[in-house]
Amino acid sequence: MSQFVFVKDINQLASYPVFSRLNEDQLRKFYAICVEETFLPGALLHKQGEPAEKVYIILQGQVGEEIHVGGRLMSPVKPLSAGDVTGCSALFPPNLHTCTARAITEVNALVVDAEKMRHLFDEDCEIARSFYRHVIGALHHRIRTLELMAPPKPSEN
Repeated sequence: MSQFVFVKDINQLASYPVFSRLNEDQLRKFYAICVEETFLPGALLHKQGEPAEKVYIILQGQVGEEIHVGGRLMSPVKPLSAGDVTGCSALFPPNLHTCTARAITEVNALVVDAEKMRHLFDEDCEIARSFYRHVIGALHHRIRTLELMAPPKPSEN
């Protein structure tokens, strides 16, 4: 039995940073293209290298991301949690997942079809700007974390 309460009041979405700049009408538009799903611990949200068609906005729980680079497993130190987004590769060609995302705990997420999301972004640029502003900042932080975890480059002496 899930311990999560699904979205009952659209305004509660504004408490998540990804939605904090949206007004009630924009929240309704965005929520209208979402499906709420629960993932049990160990469940796969998406897999690196596979076609990316959905974006996942975590409402509750924790998600771990794994990135394999040159046969080496790299993972950000901190798992994703409420308000974080995974699956953004679905929004950009070549639309392939750049990482594997797996539920660490039971996860409640908004799952959004990327095609519907791109269409909404074309209709309302403020929604797109707000979403991308949040996501770009988060992705930059994840990239920096991976850079810090990378082994030192061999000296060129």
